[in-house]
Amino acid sequence: MFAFAARVAWRFLKNSRSQTIFILLGITVGVSIQIFLSSLISGLQANLVERTVGDAPHIIIAPQDRTPSSIIGLQGKVVSSLLASPTKEEAKIPSWQPLTDTIDQIEQLRVVSPLVEGQGVVRKGERSRTIVVKGVILERADQIYELRERVLDGIPILGGNSVLVGKELAEDLQLKVSDLLEITTPNGKARNFIVNGVFDLQNQNINSTWVFLDLPLAQTIFNLEGAISFVEIQIDEVFQSEKIAARLKQEFPDYTIETWQTRNQQLLSALRSQSLSSYMIQFFILLAVTLGIASVLVVSVSQKIREIGILKAIGTTNTGVSFIFLIQGAILGLFGSSLGALAGISLIRLFQRAAAASGGAISFTITTNPRSLLLIVIISTLASLFAAISPARQAIKLVPIEVIRNG
Repeated sequence: MFAFAARVAWRFLKNSRSQTIFILLGITVGVSIQIFLSSLISGLQANLVERTVGDAPHIIIAPQDRTPSSIIGLQGKVVSSLLASPTKEEAKIPSWQPLTDTIDQIEQLRVVSPLVEGQGVVRKGERSRTIVVKGVILERADQIYELRERVLDGIPILGGNSVLVGKELAEDLQLKVSDLLEITTPNGKARNFIVNGVFDLQNQNINSTWVFLDLPLAQTIFNLEGAISFVEIQIDEVFQSEKIAARLKQEFPDYTIETWQTRNQQLLSALRSQSLSSYMIQFFILLAVTLGIASVLVVSVSQKIREIGILKAIGTTNTGVSFIFLIQGAILGLFGSSLGALAGISLIRLFQRAAAASGGAISFTITTNPRSLLLIVIISTLASLFAAISPARQAIKLVPIEVIRNG
């Protein structure tokens, strides 16, 4: 029965060639737009997340009375945390080595970096500025902030009394490599340092306030006696941070653990709104395609009413008749969505070439996920199959004798 219904369905489609071509064209255009739109939105979102948290800690472990507040620079690549008050003696992690050693054993973590952070005042001659002192182990912190690649002048080395300063801060204080500067901490300690390098983390606020120095030296000037302020963690999959943080909270209940999501609710809200609008547009495109297929098949029932009556008169069951139109819907959906997938990929490449040719090459990568392509093809085929249900039911209701007599 199925093979017979498939042959009849194919013949009906061939006999109504113009209708078949137009509906295939409609499906192709709809699916290609869906793929182009979803790929474009996904690329934009991935780029936004990368620019926001790609070179910043994804998870922060801090003492319970020392919760960092975030500095967010959507135009830059670095987002991190800044304490609202100077380092307090009670707000520290004293035994941090066993903590970081344990965290290092957890899978999916890219880097675990201990950090001493506090405020200070830097002076060069008569000029002075409030700064954020970041005491780090350079080998670990570099895996988060990529300091070695972003040092514009000098050498990216920390040790002794050497420091790395931001580009805007260096310009403001007229600092150059090998210059001396004085940093005074809230406890009243003042110490001279040598500028080893000037970095650019592509964020003006950070470049004008951050000063990196070696972790042991930072522990000394803030009287931390070997303790640290908190631990910064970067993971492989940024959207897995909540899951990993939940595990860390179970293992280390005495610490405050925050993720980039909890500190960037506005960004997440914008991403959700963007995704929702994309899904709505794709839904209405799919709805329009479905209605188009249904209308074409309804017209096909009217056009093939005599043939249907003859088929039923010679013994074709209602199930067999319904299969004819369901198979037509499946064929239209499968062929149209497959062509649409190819057209969507071509549209993405055409868009990229056109942008590059106009001198406005896009700053993010538009990628096509094979799973997403397959999912769109499957959904479009199922929608086409669903669109054929009404015409199939209409064909079932036809009475063979009346059709042949009146046809």
